Amino acid sequence: MKFTLKCCQYHACRTDVIKLFAFVLLTQLSFLSRSQNYIPLAVEGAQWVVAFNHIDTPWLVDDLWEYYAEGDTNINGKTYKKIYFRQLVVTQDPPPFEPDGEYELKGFIRDDSTERKVFAIDMDPWGNDFCPANEEFLMFDFSVITGDTVDFCLIPYFYTWTIDTIYPGTFIGFETRYYEFLYCYEGYYEGMGSTYGLFEPMFTPFKKSDQKYIFYTYLYYYCREFPCDLIVSVPEITSVENHLRIFPNPARDIVNINLRSSVTDGKIRLFNIYGQELIKVQINKGDVEYSLDLSGLTSGIYILTLTQAGVVLDREKILVAN
Repeated sequence: MKFTLKCCQYHACRTDVIKLFAFVLLTQLSFLSRSQNYIPLAVEGAQWVVAFNHIDTPWLVDDLWEYYAEGDTNINGKTYKKIYFRQLVVTQDPPPFEPDGEYELKGFIRDDSTERKVFAIDMDPWGNDFCPANEEFLMFDFSVITGDTVDFCLIPYFYTWTIDTIYPGTFIGFETRYYEFLYCYEGYYEGMGSTYGLFEPMFTPFKKSDQKYIFYTYLYYYCREFPCDLIVSVPEITSVENHLRIFPNPARDIVNINLRSSVTDGKIRLFNIYGQELIKVQINKGDVEYSLDLSGLTSGIYILTLTQAGVVLDREKILVAN
């Protein structure tokens, strides 16, 4: 009887030790998850390309737009990154994409790295009835751990989503951490946004009759490594022949261009990294030497193209160091 009591006491003690060890281990893992280096979302030069898919059409992409992060501003004593929006020409092909309009200021985002959260202000919340307009809201919460219920306005109030797993991985070419919801394969990326986009609500509507999806948005491409080369505004073909030589490169006030072959009805065009045309020069028959005045440009990387009949014969990057 004494032996049985001692044995039960031993097993109870061992069970308590195992439970205590498991608790400590889970606590440490949670602490490590929280203490990992935070990956910021509000990064200068980041680009998000978001696609819209209407299920009733045969196309995967029915609409296409871009967000671009450039410049800081101070609002109520807090520093935000400006986010610009513009439409892109709809295509089923991979990048580069062609702009379909000018940039418009969409809103602002900022990281709270200590709290591991992203806050935003949406100046034009089209298609988003869940987040407020022109005031700050919680955009993404990366402080949560497995088992936590997620609560921010991009998730509609009639959804209750619980974090199932958090794991590192490479998504759209970017190393990050993925926060996946229980019972589905959707979630959001640290430093990137969600599977639905950036400002887009994390919501896919259903038809009432057959419960078929009507439409949804999704993060199509993402880049934060300058230059991204996601956007270009001219058609392109592959060419193994160099049709031009540029010097000096890096350039300051002037860049010289020497055509290596005869080009008729051609154009020399200079673009910034956002696909905006800054300079265009018509090529004269027989002329092979040209100079471009770069004195009015800010320092950075620009794209010089040689086109003929709308086709890119050659493309060169120029580093301007003014």
